[in-house]
Amino acid sequence: MTELTIVIVNYNATDYLDQCLDSVARETRRCSYRIVVVDNASTDQDTAILKRNHPEIDLLCNQRNLGFATACNQGIRRRPASYYLLLNPDSLILDGAIDQSLELLRSRSDVGIVGCRVLNPDGTLQLASRRSIPRLSTALYRLLRLSLLFPRSKVLARYNLTFLDEDSVHEVEAVSGSFLMFRAALLEGDGFLDESFFLYGEDLDFCYRALQKGWNVIYYPEAKITHFKGRSSHRSRKSLYHYYEAMGIFYRKHYGAQSSPLKNALVLAGIRLLYWSALLRTVITGRRDVGSPY
Repeated sequence: MTELTIVIVNYNATDYLDQCLDSVARETRRCSYRIVVVDNASTDQDTAILKRNHPEIDLLCNQRNLGFATACNQGIRRRPASYYLLLNPDSLILDGAIDQSLELLRSRSDVGIVGCRVLNPDGTLQLASRRSIPRLSTALYRLLRLSLLFPRSKVLARYNLTFLDEDSVHEVEAVSGSFLMFRAALLEGDGFLDESFFLYGEDLDFCYRALQKGWNVIYYPEAKITHFKGRSSHRSRKSLYHYYEAMGIFYRKHYGAQSSPLKNALVLAGIRLLYWSALLRTVITGRRDVGSPY
C-alpha cells in the first residue's frame, strides 16, 4: 500500500496545477507517494493535456462540479494509503514541506492532523494556517473587528490565534485546508469529509471531529508552502453563497441541537444577513473576495 496519497481537487486552476505538481516532484524525496488529481469539470484546459504533461498522476474527471469535499473523498478512496494530504492546486511546496510533515506524523502517534505554515506570495503568513473552531463569541469578535484591533489578545483574537508565535509548533484546533495532512485512522467510522459542505468549512469540520475523537491537530511552521489564495475557487457570487452556507451547516451540525429554537433562529438569520450584506457589497464595489480564511 502506498505510504502517502496526495489528493488535489482542481476546478479551473490548471495553470497553477502544473506548477503545483512540479513543486511536489521537486521537493518530495523521502517518502513514497501517489498523486490523485480530481478534476471537477474544469473548462480552462483539456484534461488530456494535463495527463500528457504529468503522466505520473492518477486523474479522475467528474462530468460536473461535485464540490470540494465530495471530490476529496473520491481521491481518498481512489488510492488507499497510510497517510493522506489534501493540497490545493494553487499551492507551491517549499523546502520539503511534505517530507517534513509526514515525518512529524510518523513520530507522533497522538497527532491526527498536521498543517504547515501557509504563506502569501509576498511571504507573509496566511492567518488560516492555524485557527480555533468557530464559536459565536469568536465570530462576534471578528465581525466587530476586535480581533484585528487586539491581535495579541488570547480572548479577542482566539479565532486566528494571532497571539501565538508563528515560528513555533503549536497544538491548535484547526489548520488550513490548502495543506492538510492526516493519518488514515481518522477515516474510520464517519471520518471522511462531510459532503454536506460544497465549498468552504469542510476542513474545520474535519479537524473538529478529529479533536472530538481525541486526536491532536498540529501547526508545524517548519513545513512551508506558498498559497495563491483564492485562485482555485475563483471568487464569485456562487462562492459567496457557499461560504455563508457553510457557516449555517457547521452551526446546525455542531451547535444546533444544544441550543434553543430561538437562539438557532437568530444565529441562522444573522448568517443570512451577513450573506446579503456581503452580496450587496460585491454589487456596489465589484469586489468578490468573500473574506474567507482559506
